[in-house]
Amino acid sequence: MTNRLVTIFKFGIVGVTNTAVDAVVFVLLAVVGVPVLIAQVISYSCGVANSYWLNGRWTFRDTARGGGDRAKLIRFLITNLIVLALSALILMTLHDMLGWSLVISKILATLIGMVLNYMASRYWVFRTTNI
Repeated sequence: MTNRLVTIFKFGIVGVTNTAVDAVVFVLLAVVGVPVLIAQVISYSCGVANSYWLNGRWTFRDTARGGGDRAKLIRFLITNLIVLALSALILMTLHDMLGWSLVISKILATLIGMVLNYMASRYWVFRTTNI
């Protein structure tokens, strides 16, 4: 259980870093007038690149991984494309359809995406052999 808590803590730190990258890029793009959906895709992609690098080299470094680096990368990309689609749908629904503020919509989409991403990363992308 201690190792799992350490992994969750590391994932959280990486998640905060990814969220910061995502948020900064999103705000910069929104300020210059990039449409919300395009800004979401670009900013999320920047966070994803950071996530793969940090999670693969730090968070899940000590776990036995199933599959090679290519398989892991493919699982990572599939996971993040799904999470991107869901977070974009949540963002667009809350902001464009329901009229919520962009900040609150982005925060909720990000939080839901983080939970989904952790579950997929832990149990599929960087899975251990002794779950």
